[in-house]
Amino acid sequence: MRRQFRHNEKGAELIEMAFVILLFVVLMVGVFEFGRAYNIYQNITNAAREGARFAVAPARGGTINYPSNSEVRGAINNYMQSANLNPASATVNIQLNNQNVDPSCTPCSAGSGCACGTRVSISYPFSFLFYGGVNLSTTVLMRNES
Repeated sequence: MRRQFRHNEKGAELIEMAFVILLFVVLMVGVFEFGRAYNIYQNITNAAREGARFAVAPARGGTINYPSNSEVRGAINNYMQSANLNPASATVNIQLNNQNVDPSCTPCSAGSGCACGTRVSISYPFSFLFYGGVNLSTTVLMRNES
């Protein structure tokens, strides 16, 4: 009687292994996708930081001329290209006068101590379980100390 019961369990290990492998593959793909999304978030944070740093730094040569919005946008785009990201797919906002931080602040090119910032957003398409995409966004503020 025992042999007949054991005979009916033939192949159960194969089915169990199929479920375990499927679960393991889904878990690994999720880890890789979330890791890539975090990598892209770090890269756009660094790009926004470079743009904000460039916005508050006066031009070299002892002048007090500050870069324009297009020059700051160029610095952000250059960083994103070096990180193998497409700058055309990103939304870049440059705030040379951040009234939320300091309401009495004049534009950064006019005086010191005001907060200048950049905001970079990008859409990351997740291919994990047909989830769709997620918008990654970061904002960096720096004060002009010249």
